[in-house]
Amino acid sequence: MDSPGHLIRRAQRIHTELWSNEVGSEVTGPQYATLVAVAGWAGVDQKTVGEIASLDKSTCAGVVRRLERKELIARRRDPEDARRRILELTDAGLAAIPDLTTRARRVQRTLLKTLSDNDSDDLIRLLRMISGVSEIAELQKPQRSAVPTLAMSATPGYLIRRAQQVHSSLWSNHFGQELTGPQYAVLVAVADAGTIDQVAIGERASLDSSTVAEMMARLSDSGWIEREPSPEDRRRMMIALSARATTALPRITATVLRVQDELLHALDGTERVEFVRLMRAVARCAPSESSDGDFEALR
Repeated sequence: MDSPGHLIRRAQRIHTELWSNEVGSEVTGPQYATLVAVAGWAGVDQKTVGEIASLDKSTCAGVVRRLERKELIARRRDPEDARRRILELTDAGLAAIPDLTTRARRVQRTLLKTLSDNDSDDLIRLLRMISGVSEIAELQKPQRSAVPTLAMSATPGYLIRRAQQVHSSLWSNHFGQELTGPQYAVLVAVADAGTIDQVAIGERASLDSSTVAEMMARLSDSGWIEREPSPEDRRRMMIALSARATTALPRITATVLRVQDELLHALDGTERVEFVRLMRAVARCAPSESSDGDFEALR
C-alpha cells in the first residue's frame, strides 16, 4: 500500500522497534520526549509538558507517573498556585539524559539510513508540514540548554508519531467506530489476494502475529471477513472477504482517499509524491510492494 497513513504507521512501528533495540524498555520514545520537555523548561507543569511532547492529557499523566516511579522526575506544588504541580528532573534523571540522547540520536540515524542527507532534510520538512509542528514550534524552543537533548521539532521519530496522531484523528472523524486504519489494511490485503492466511495478512498489512489474531476475531465478529480452516492444514485459518465487505469496500476506499487528501492538505502535488517516495524508503517497502494507483487519486 502507498497510502500515506499506512506508510506513517509502518514507519512508526519501525521506529518503535529500533528504539527498543537501541534504548530498551526502560525509557520509551514518549517518555524521552517528556524528559526533554522537563529538562528544557524551568517551572513547567504537566499540561505544558503534554503539549510540548505531543501527548494527550491521559497519556501524559501515565507517562509522568511511570517516570516518577523510575525516579527520573519529581513533582512539587507550585508555591504560587496550590492546584498546579511543577515537574522537575531528579538527579538520576539529569544524569540519564546525556546517554539517552546519544542512543536516541542513533535511533534517528538508523531510521533514516536509507535516505541521503538532502532527502532526510526534505522528509523532516514535509513531516513538519503534515504534523502541524509549526503550531507548537515556539512552545518547543527550550528556555534553557544546560542539558543536551534532541530538538523534538526536528526529530523524525517524534514527527512521525505526531503525523500518526493527525492521521488517527482524521480517520476517526470520517469512520468513527466503523473501521480502524489497520483493519482497513487487512481488508485490502485480503481483497488483493482473494483468500489468504493470517501470517500473510500480517506481512502485507504490517501487523505482528498477536495483533493479526485479535484483529481477525474482531473483523469476523463484525461480519467483515469469513474464516475457515485450510483443507491442507486444519490449524491454518484461511481468510476471505464477506459479502458485506466486498460491497462496502469501494465506498470505504473512497473515504480513505479523502482522509489521505486531508492528511496531506499542506503539500502540493509534487510534494505529495515526494513524501510517499521518502516514506516508502523509511518504511522499508520493497519495490514489489508498490501500489501507485491508490496514490494517484491524491494528486
